[in-house]
Amino acid sequence: MTSRGFSLRARIVLGVCAAALLAHWPVLAEEIPAPPLPVAAAAAPVSAAVMLPVTNRAVLMPSGRSPDVQVHWAARREFVRERDDRRADDEEQRVRALKDDLAIENLFSVGAALVRESEAALANGSSAVALQRCRLAVELAPALPAARACLARALFADSPTSINSIFAQLGAAANAAMADPRISRAVLANLLTVVFIGGLVAAFAFIVVLLLRHANLYAHDVRHLVPGGTRGWQARMLAAVLLLSPVLLQMGPVPLLFTSLIACALYASTAEVAISISLLVALALSPWAAEEIGRTAMFSGPAVDVWLVEHGEGTGPEVARLQKRFESTTELPVAFALARKAKRDGDLATAEKLYLRGLQVPGSSSAGLSALRNNLGNVYLLQGETAKAIAQYQQAIDLNESLAAPHFNVSRALAMGGVDTLEKVQAEQTRALQLDRAGVDAFTGGQLQANRKSNKFVMDVPLDSSQLEPLIEVQERGADAVSDEVRAQLAGSLPAAMATAMPILTAILVLTLHFLRNRIRPSGRCDRCGREVCKRCDSDARPAEALCAQCVNVFIRRSGVDAQERARKEYAIEAYHRRRHLTARALAVLSGAGHVMMGHTVRGLAFLLVTASLLASVVLWRGVAREPLAIHGGVSSLRVALTVLLLAGVYAFCLRDLLARQRAEEGA
Repeated sequence: MTSRGFSLRARIVLGVCAAALLAHWPVLAEEIPAPPLPVAAAAAPVSAAVMLPVTNRAVLMPSGRSPDVQVHWAARREFVRERDDRRADDEEQRVRALKDDLAIENLFSVGAALVRESEAALANGSSAVALQRCRLAVELAPALPAARACLARALFADSPTSINSIFAQLGAAANAAMADPRISRAVLANLLTVVFIGGLVAAFAFIVVLLLRHANLYAHDVRHLVPGGTRGWQARMLAAVLLLSPVLLQMGPVPLLFTSLIACALYASTAEVAISISLLVALALSPWAAEEIGRTAMFSGPAVDVWLVEHGEGTGPEVARLQKRFESTTELPVAFALARKAKRDGDLATAEKLYLRGLQVPGSSSAGLSALRNNLGNVYLLQGETAKAIAQYQQAIDLNESLAAPHFNVSRALAMGGVDTLEKVQAEQTRALQLDRAGVDAFTGGQLQANRKSNKFVMDVPLDSSQLEPLIEVQERGADAVSDEVRAQLAGSLPAAMATAMPILTAILVLTLHFLRNRIRPSGRCDRCGREVCKRCDSDARPAEALCAQCVNVFIRRSGVDAQERARKEYAIEAYHRRRHLTARALAVLSGAGHVMMGHTVRGLAFLLVTASLLASVVLWRGVAREPLAIHGGVSSLRVALTVLLLAGVYAFCLRDLLARQRAEEGA
């Protein structure tokens, strides 16, 4: 055999061996360690043996898609019903694997189902099963507050002495609720609504009690507005007509509050006038307050869909709504969320198109563009286009140099070029760790070897919450109708502008009447018997001493006063104070009203606000913004117990304080 023939045969054998080696390359590549992450900025050089070339052919694309999660979970539910624990566990493992493979942050619907299963197990006395379900719920939906709260309940049922673990889970539940805009905005909107409604109820109660307190003085002075000879009942009827004039003029019921305050302005104390003006100003601002509450509650529509696709599994209806919206208008957050989902599901061609469409959206911020460039580079790298990927990463760095992900991804892309790029790889990894060590460690799991799964190989940048603002603003425009409705209620049949003008004009008039009281010289109330102190009716009255003419003659002058007349007067005084105390105690059914009736205005209004807010929370027990996941049905027994306990506590404290003040007044 010639040397030339031997050389040809050797070449054929070597070619066959090379082909066999390439056929098995993906399996072998999984055993090749990735470039290690440096521990510090000045990490020691890595040996060339560790820096073997990494090829994207070794990256493992997802074996399933997001809809497969629900398929396996439905199968698991059927096996649980059939008490086939082994096959149910197998389906749970498949759901776990899909969550990890597709890099889904939370399986909210699965977590909610597990919470319900846990509650059913607790009801049946199976604390161990409940604990297992809750732990699985936390694992599959770590951002679901109900899962954390479920685990706290299960821990308490299983081991009541595990105080630290229980409170740790409750704290985690609170943090998760505040981090979830669906829940945090709903909680804030419901809280503000309760305070808003409670404030309106407290203001209405305050004005009604204030009118009751000064009604006799107002009716008495109206008598002086008409010619002499007017009977008492006629004067009282005229006073009622003036008070009810808004209703008689078909202006609506709300202006009655304004006429009531005007009627009390000459007799109210400085504290009562100050509170009245504050309430009128708050009433004038109430349309804007209601609108802001409505805006807070308006986290819905496309904004929620985008948030769920980003942070959850992204169910079919949510994706379909976003796709339909994307067909009509190109919006950066919609394109971004759909592109990331397509990339996680392994549909790289669709992800590339969506990211490119997102780059064409005008007016995008540098933060949004840098995230788009980084994620588009990831798509290119997974497609095997390393040069295009590095170009995108570099543009992302130019737009936002403080972003760690493109530096990390550049190190991954350069490592695929071989050992010649070792220094550059280490420099980029070091920079990524300097910028966001926690984020890099969380992504890599602290492992030096690269994860070959496509969603774990390179770092995506999630959608920044600020990018949702344009979508949220579109929804918030619906809150304009809330302010319009409040204005309509305040103005009645008058133009809407009067909703603000009437409270302000009333406040000015109340303040003016209060300052002119020394010139107008209205009647006062006798401290002893409660009769009117009016110099126009009896010149012997002493307004400065708050004594009517009868009390001056009986208790001050004491000359020529019949004993029986004196006894009748003393009995009248006792009857007045008894009626006053009984009226205050009767009004104390609404905590704070009795204090206002007795003249303790500030303290009474504080009690009224607390009581009215608690009552509003009972009436609005479902809230204006509903729970995003209907895990629990009906009323929470814990909430009912807490509300009843607070109402009882406020009532007991208020009544005790009122009785103490009445006893002190009697002793004085």
